[in-house]
Order: sequence, then C-alpha cells, then structure tokens
Amino acid sequence: MSVPRLGWQDHMFCWARGLLPYGIAPVRLEGAFWGQCLERVLTDMVEQDDDPKAPPLWILTLDYDSVWEHDAVPRLLTYAVASGFDVVAAVQMKRKDDQPLFTMRAPDGEPAKEVRRDHFIYNNVVEVNTAHFGLTLIRADALKKLPHPWFLGTPNEEGKWGDGRTDDDIHFWKVAKEAGLKLGTCPRVVLGHAEVWIKWPNRSMQALLQHPADFWDRGGTPPDEVWK
Repeated sequence: MSVPRLGWQDHMFCWARGLLPYGIAPVRLEGAFWGQCLERVLTDMVEQDDDPKAPPLWILTLDYDSVWEHDAVPRLLTYAVASGFDVVAAVQMKRKDDQPLFTMRAPDGEPAKEVRRDHFIYNNVVEVNTAHFGLTLIRADALKKLPHPWFLGTPNEEGKWGDGRTDDDIHFWKVAKEAGLKLGTCPRVVLGHAEVWIKWPNRSMQALLQHPADFWDRGGTPPDEVWK
C-alpha cells in the first residue's frame, strides 16, 4: 500500500479481517507521492521473488479508501490464478460519478462506450485497458517485464495538469499494455470505494446528498434544492 499520513478506519478494519486470517500482512510505504511510494514497495517485493522453481508470486495492492468483504482476497486470487491474466482487479466504481473504474477497448480499438451485461456474467475475468489498484493482484514475474518508471505523471501538451494529462496510475496501465501484459477485471469480486458526502435537508426536509467536489465547484454553496 502507498498511504498518506491519515486514513479511513473502515479500510483499516477491512484489511484486518480480510488479510490476517489468510496469513497476509500488509506492507506500507508512507509519503506525499503516491506513485513513487507504490513503485518502491512493489519493486522490493519483485526483487524477493527470485526462485525460478517456485510458483509465481502474486502481489496484492490496496488503496487506503478500499472497502471489501472478508473473503474477497481468496476469491480474487482463485479467479486470477485460473485466468492466465497478469493483472486482475476487483470491480470498483469511481468517486463522484457513476462510472466503473476501468476502461475497455472496442473491436475497432476505440474506447468502448457500452458493453453487454452478459459479457460480465459469462466471464470470470474480462480484459480491460485500464483499471485501478484498490484491490488488485499483480503477477510478480510480469512486473519484471516492465521498464521503470512504472508510475509517472505527465502534463498535457500545454504543460498543464488539466484535461489531456496522464496520471501516475494510467501510465502504469499504458506501459503494461505495451509490454504485452494481460490486464483484466474480475466481475465476481466487487470493491467498495469509501467516500465522504455532504447531507443537506431538502425542501421536503428529507436527505439531499451532495458530493464535496460539487460543493466547491459551486463556490461553496449547497444544491439548489436545499431547504430555504
């Protein structure tokens, strides 16, 4: 895990009940630069996987805002090992909007805008273009194929960090794809994404939820439907 100084208590209790019963002890690296910390801790683990006669080591990555069921890790590992994929992530949703936290390519190579529901029902692992690191298994010997840096943020053509930039995590998926790694997400294992919401009373004195990003995008004001 790449972690900040403070974290979610819900996540901490999830890894306690979701890792320790299976003999898995988390390894953390704290710092201000998420990508640098995660790459350093992953590199250390890859260098420990030096026995060519032993089964490939799988590395589990976690985000500090991940929430999952107590048996999610062994289930994810079962599907990952049987799949032949190099990287397998649980299904997670983005913060703020209703989009899943993975992307796929259509047969013509363009980003897929819609995917049939049965594609996720009939396949234990489906191929993706990008995903996340919230609850993700990576085959250690596959990481050895990747050139460093694995995580690198790049600004857009104007040298700015707005639209058109490449974030640290997206750089990883791009490099992994170029190296021929098989990337997937597992529809059989879902992952919660801890998030704060602001709750207001609406005009009917019922709960009205607002995302913090929306609050600040509106100049620090509640939704129009708030009680007045």
